[in-house]
Amino acid sequence: MATQNIDVGELLDGLKLGRLHIVVFTLCFIALFLDGMDFGTVLVAAPAILRDWHLPQNAMGIIFGAGNLGLLIGAVVFGKIGDRYGRRIGIIAGVLTYSLPALATGFATDTTQLLILRCLTALGIGGVVPNAIALLNESAPKHLRASFVIVSLIGTSLGAAAVGALAAATIPRYGWPAVFIIVGALGVVLSLLLYAVLPESIRYLTLTAPTSPRLRRMVERAAPGLALAPDARFHLEQQQKVAKFNIAILFRGKLSVATPLLWCAYFVEALTFFTILSWSVVLLRNAGVSPAMAALAFAYGGIGSIIAHLILARLVDKFGATMIAIAALLAIAALLCLGYLALSPMAMVAMMVLVIALAGGTHDSLNGIVGQFYPTSIRGNGVGYASGFGRLGAIPGPVIGGFLLSAALPFSTVMNIIAIPYVLLVIVCFMLSRRRPSESDEPVIAPAT
Repeated sequence: MATQNIDVGELLDGLKLGRLHIVVFTLCFIALFLDGMDFGTVLVAAPAILRDWHLPQNAMGIIFGAGNLGLLIGAVVFGKIGDRYGRRIGIIAGVLTYSLPALATGFATDTTQLLILRCLTALGIGGVVPNAIALLNESAPKHLRASFVIVSLIGTSLGAAAVGALAAATIPRYGWPAVFIIVGALGVVLSLLLYAVLPESIRYLTLTAPTSPRLRRMVERAAPGLALAPDARFHLEQQQKVAKFNIAILFRGKLSVATPLLWCAYFVEALTFFTILSWSVVLLRNAGVSPAMAALAFAYGGIGSIIAHLILARLVDKFGATMIAIAALLAIAALLCLGYLALSPMAMVAMMVLVIALAGGTHDSLNGIVGQFYPTSIRGNGVGYASGFGRLGAIPGPVIGGFLLSAALPFSTVMNIIAIPYVLLVIVCFMLSRRRPSESDEPVIAPAT
């Protein structure tokens, strides 16, 4: 009797949305929600820290910079952990890495301790994202891969908003340490929940432990109607395990073009996105909008960003990087309208809300497609390095924005300069759309020697 050979990629692609999909999505959403809360803790606590420690305002600049550096390193390091030890371990380790230092931050007594703990926290914050993206890509039904990633990343935005509400409720009564202690404790509890419930990627297990009983149980759980023979064998078509990762693997075969394009897309997108995020309120104020209306534009922009995520999710699933290029083109048009049209203050607020919404949707749509370009064996590294280039762009973007504002340039000129990286993003996304992942499960990656 012939041995039953099961192509796990083909099996998973043919599944309808089920309980296992919902479990993975929900847990990743919660992990990203806490990720966003931890990211925002130091931002909402900064005024109280400065007041209690009698520090000048620029003292927090180094703390914020250490956080950005930690995000960059964490994306790369935890991407490697995810490929080496599994997505599940990568996510749990990332949650613990952002939770324990956050908990300890509540007991910090000087800026040196705060800087070190913030850098450690940021390592975990940056490390959860590539592993969550990899796990969602490998677990989602084929027609919902981008949607799973893009919608789950709404959790990050909601977490950042939630920590603002937490700070408003706790800091006046208990002081700024309460925010860090509460969020850190929640993260520790979450890590225990993830350890107990979060499943490993079936694709990853097929690649690393194809004969394990654990894999068989997970396949049975994912496809309860499938009749498995006692001697059933599992494999991924055209997949080979990479013995030892090195960065050159990201440039082999089809990836020799895709990887540079993705890195470029992440970098230029971050230049514009984080500049808009950092300076939108100030830009409106400089254009004559009242402080209250400018602040409302930022708040409504966050709501608009969530709506953009939900709209773009299904469109990116269907049209891939082409849809990201269209969203970026619309953002460019809105920036130019701000710069060149004689708009009333209310119209300027509405246009900035549109800019923030489109930029937010564009930002996370890139995360929705990146994992699809890399095979299971190196997906964590592929996503991690691409995310790292995004973090690189996030560092100079707001700095350049500050120089533009201090140079007292015409408002239209500032809008033009902010939009330039998005022009490059549009070009790169159209190029990526021509290299959309094939309909076969994964590209071939030879073992490292």
